[in-house]
Amino acid sequence: MPTPAKGMSTRAAQAEQTRQQILETAQRLFVDRGYDATSLQMIADEMGLTKAAVYYHFRAKADILHAAMLPGIRRVEGLLDEAAAMRGRRARMEHVVTGLVDFLVANRHYAVMAANDPAARRDRSDKEWETRRVRGLTLFFGEHPTGAERLSFNAVFAVPESLPDLVDLSDGELRDALLSTMLRILRVPPRPKA
Repeated sequence: MPTPAKGMSTRAAQAEQTRQQILETAQRLFVDRGYDATSLQMIADEMGLTKAAVYYHFRAKADILHAAMLPGIRRVEGLLDEAAAMRGRRARMEHVVTGLVDFLVANRHYAVMAANDPAARRDRSDKEWETRRVRGLTLFFGEHPTGAERLSFNAVFAVPESLPDLVDLSDGELRDALLSTMLRILRVPPRPKA
């Protein structure tokens, strides 16, 4: 068992560990059954907890979904922050696309669920998501992107919805396919392999 963080009581550390276990169990069930088909009672039963114990950590199932998607959201924000400090459109695009592809490949099972599940798509429709989308579009194409640039940007970020059709690919094959396709859509020719 990990030791509590400095300044964190044992009770707080145990609560955080239980919260993380609920999140991991819910993610697995969301992948296996889908978000809508997974109930809080199923999550509680899977862990040997009461439904009230799950409610103690998460007020609603939607809060679990949001917490499950948070690492992806943070990764996108981090990529945008890093890209903002880079010079050159191509460098910014390659950095964001490569980082996004690496994240998708590393989290491919959850990404497949998120691509398939309407609830996950609803979670992406909030104002914060739109703010990140506009920020990325501006980093890639400036303040006044053309219609074609807006379309290519949106197409790139729709590519992960194709992940369910690519489950037969190895991680390397999936990475290569995503990277080359996304960069091609953005009109960034892939660099020759060394």
